[in-house]
Amino acid sequence: MLKIKRLVLIIILEVFFFACGSVPNGSGAEPPWISDPYTVYNRTAYIAAVGYGPLRDAAEKTALTNLSSIFGQSITSESKTSYTYTQAVEASSAAWTEKSAMDQAVKTSVAMDTLIGAEIKDVWKSADGTYYALALMDRAKAGLIYSELIQQNLGTIAVLTNLPEAEKQSFEGFINYYQAAALADANQVFATVRNLISPGSMAGENLKTGNDYRIEAAQIAKNIPIAITVENDRQNRIGGAFAAALTSAGFRTGGKDSRYALRVNFSMEEISYLNNPYRWIRYVVDASLVDTSTGTVLFPYTINDREGHANIRGAENSALSSAETVIKEKYVNALGIFLTRSAKK
Repeated sequence: MLKIKRLVLIIILEVFFFACGSVPNGSGAEPPWISDPYTVYNRTAYIAAVGYGPLRDAAEKTALTNLSSIFGQSITSESKTSYTYTQAVEASSAAWTEKSAMDQAVKTSVAMDTLIGAEIKDVWKSADGTYYALALMDRAKAGLIYSELIQQNLGTIAVLTNLPEAEKQSFEGFINYYQAAALADANQVFATVRNLISPGSMAGENLKTGNDYRIEAAQIAKNIPIAITVENDRQNRIGGAFAAALTSAGFRTGGKDSRYALRVNFSMEEISYLNNPYRWIRYVVDASLVDTSTGTVLFPYTINDREGHANIRGAENSALSSAETVIKEKYVNALGIFLTRSAKK
């Protein structure tokens, strides 16, 4: 473990030294790595790519992009959208004593829009002002980093999912499996990169996918009934909107003795505007998802807006319709953000 940590720090220092280094004068002969980087760096030990542009920054970014493309577009896009490297490391950061160093390596890779372990090894400026950059990945060093990231995530997944049945069938359990799915997504990306860096290195290793944990999370959600009560509701329109939103997220609603309750207060009041002939209604929805066993508010949610109409009844109906629409369209997204932020690190 200590050797791996020191290796990460060495890689970071190398990145900064090469990024800050001077550019050789274009009057000299063109370096051989420009036409073929593998004439300088052994293909069995390194993965390399070259980029060029009118500015040094453009050349470096192109080189790193070309290096990333060797691993396939799916690697770059999946690692940036489904689960960023920063999240992957933070989720397992307790095992890294040099967390700041590892974070810097991850932030650097994200800022450069490339893979962890990639670095700019050399830069050359030609006589006509064109910059050339060499992006390099040391197979052995990068392989160790990705292997360690995978193992750290597996350890975190084990902690998240090793729950007594009673604790598993709860919002906390759902959140844990929700996070485990994200970590498993990350491991799929890391494992693919690791295997491309060193073919056959992952042979025999069976990693669960994010969907495996999402299926379990969905089953947990079905076993968590949420009782909904709404004060000042009209024709159960607000309660119905919340029920539809929760059902779409996979939860079960109803039950008077449920551990979880969604307590909502809906209010409307008339407001007036000078020289405005319309009747206006301001509505407020205050909702709290509560764990009744502890009285803890798990997720507070508030929306408010105003609606106008030629008469007061029309304004009230418009306000109800607006509230229904917002709840159905936005409550699940807000709940998803809550689940992500509440997930254990």
